[in-house]
Amino acid sequence: MVAARMKKAHELLTKYHVDALVIENPIDLLYLTNLNLSLGRLTIEKDKIALFVDGRYIEAAKKESPCAVSLLDSFKKSLQDAKRIGFDGSFVSYERFLELQKTWGTQELVPISCIMKPLRMKKESSEIALLQRAQELTYLGLNHVKSLLKEGISEEELALEFEFFCRKKGASKLSFSPIIAFGENSAYPHHRAGKTKLCQNQIVLIDCGAVVEGYAGDLTRTLFFGKPDPQLKKDQELIEKVQRDAISLVRPGILFKELDEKVRSELKRHGVDHLFTHGLSHGIGLETHEFPKLGIQGGDRDLVLESGMVFTVEPGIYRPGLGGIRHEDVVVVTENGHRILGYEKL
Repeated sequence: MVAARMKKAHELLTKYHVDALVIENPIDLLYLTNLNLSLGRLTIEKDKIALFVDGRYIEAAKKESPCAVSLLDSFKKSLQDAKRIGFDGSFVSYERFLELQKTWGTQELVPISCIMKPLRMKKESSEIALLQRAQELTYLGLNHVKSLLKEGISEEELALEFEFFCRKKGASKLSFSPIIAFGENSAYPHHRAGKTKLCQNQIVLIDCGAVVEGYAGDLTRTLFFGKPDPQLKKDQELIEKVQRDAISLVRPGILFKELDEKVRSELKRHGVDHLFTHGLSHGIGLETHEFPKLGIQGGDRDLVLESGMVFTVEPGIYRPGLGGIRHEDVVVVTENGHRILGYEKL
């Protein structure tokens, strides 16, 4: 698997019209080498690939790396024959760029936004299997939290319970700090679980994710503890419908933005499009938010969907002072359509 990824990465030299690439993003390094490195540099040239690490990683890297390994001290001596050197302009800081200029002052440095995007955006079957496992565990964790709902329990208590449950069941960590929001707190899409205690007849929004072998899960459900508010119940029915309608469009060949346009046009028809305040979708994999990204205006809106792409679909309606609704699933594009990862019912 790693060898195949290295081969595809080597092909990026032609795509970007450069003689060499420098990869420094730790997530990209993990993807290409299967090594967890807080600091490392991978150079890709036409005739060789080399990994540079510091003394903390040198022995482990020599045992596990799919390519030649050297200490970082020798990095400055690399790529002396490359005329055009590509680097990740979306990751490298300006200070780091000046360092690279100093290293290769006579050579052309070519900024490339998100160098590994063409490779990481389409998931291999092994990656999809891990994403499925992550989503399954996330479902189980959410169901566990659901079973603990009672008057007086706090948002942060439930967030901790989710983490304890998932870690005991095999998660290496969480995708992000769980969003547990009671009552009007649910109107804030990225509410941080706090000391708010659950009361009878309140809405409960739960957005959570577990990580399995590096791959992240992400799931949102909105529940009612007791009698639901009529307006919020109506919003929930609408959001679940527009989400189903959007997912039904997912297949190879359609434009990513068609999903967003489907959702927003239906919400506009009901006069609530202004209450949907974030992007509909983001890719998921080694990072909870990765490509493709479906922003309200920017991102990968004009992307043509292909088999292997994996992303969330998460429309929402947020009413300040009352509460919010969000419904989120992870979807993979298949050869003939799509599949929802995890369990379709919760």
